[in-house]
Amino acid sequence: MFDWFLKKTIPHYDEVESPKVRERYGIVSSILSIVLNAIMVIFKITFGYLSGSVAISADGLNNLSDMGSNLATLFGFKLSNKHPDSEHPYGHGRIEYIVGMIIAFLILYVGLNAFKDALDQIIAPTPVIFSYAALIALIISILIKLAMGFFNRYCANKISSPSLLAASQDSFNDVLSTSATLIALVASLFSDLPFDGIIGLLVAILVLKSGIEIFKNTMDPLLGQAPDKEMVSSVVSFIKSFKVTKGIHDLMMHDYGPGRKYMSVHVEVDSKEDVMKIHDEIDVIERELLEKFNILTTIHMDPIVIGDPRVDELKLKVAKAVKEVNDNYTIHDFRMVEGISHTNLIFDVVLPSSDTSDHEMIRQKIDAKIKDLDPKFCTVIQIEHTYL
Repeated sequence: MFDWFLKKTIPHYDEVESPKVRERYGIVSSILSIVLNAIMVIFKITFGYLSGSVAISADGLNNLSDMGSNLATLFGFKLSNKHPDSEHPYGHGRIEYIVGMIIAFLILYVGLNAFKDALDQIIAPTPVIFSYAALIALIISILIKLAMGFFNRYCANKISSPSLLAASQDSFNDVLSTSATLIALVASLFSDLPFDGIIGLLVAILVLKSGIEIFKNTMDPLLGQAPDKEMVSSVVSFIKSFKVTKGIHDLMMHDYGPGRKYMSVHVEVDSKEDVMKIHDEIDVIERELLEKFNILTTIHMDPIVIGDPRVDELKLKVAKAVKEVNDNYTIHDFRMVEGISHTNLIFDVVLPSSDTSDHEMIRQKIDAKIKDLDPKFCTVIQIEHTYL
């Protein structure tokens, strides 16, 4: 059903990696949501007034804020597809995350107002007048919001859109809140207790909880969220599948909006190989990463000595010594420079991102372990944290 509608409204709807197609998905979803929310605002505010129900009126105002968030989503998709310029060379894709934050703020604002109105209704309740018309309006509203939620979630998953996913979650929360309002309306037939205010309070708490969750989900990528572990594993396996690759480290991935990922990675290569031949193979890896994963990649070549028994043996011993300091530490870029009076062992030590240990203390501990192997060894250690 959704595919049929999308096929009719979006040319080449299955080419979801295309910026133009993504923009069209956002426009179609946003306009449809604006129209349906407008219908529900009229329904709920009208019948909330006729029945005297604060909960129904609050629900209608919530749909009014939904229209604002739908408009923000609409403009967000238009602006995020804007071509990169001199001030924004990585494009404008992160506008989608900003739109998600705007939706979160609107939800929080509505939630706080609904919370205040519900408290007023509990403290000084006004009678709720049961109306079959209001009952029908609420049922229709639930059905419409369910359809909107599933449609927006379907589109969000198709194009990996955080703003559409936020809109979808907002619709499902509205289903819960409207269902609660429906219960309050029916309960008014059997009791004079302030069910309207009590359930309105629960609705407000649900709305506030949703706003906080959406705010967090859109804030994380703006702050620099760790990339998806499965995707990183697939990327690493792909790079390692090439014969030229002898090792990988210092992989960093930056997200500039859905479909706009940039990556840099150090690839260890055999120092004895022809540098021009290696460079050509590295270019191939970069091109295929773009085609396969849609990630624009810059690879730094790190030449390492391979097949030297003494270097290989020392590398294993140094790695073991580092593990004795902390089992979570790893090394890379190991080199050995021999002299008459001493031998320099040069390498990087990678710490987990959460490790807050003093770097100089770590160097001293590792240096002491390596000097136990041979007092002539001098270490040149670079400490860094993993970005994954």
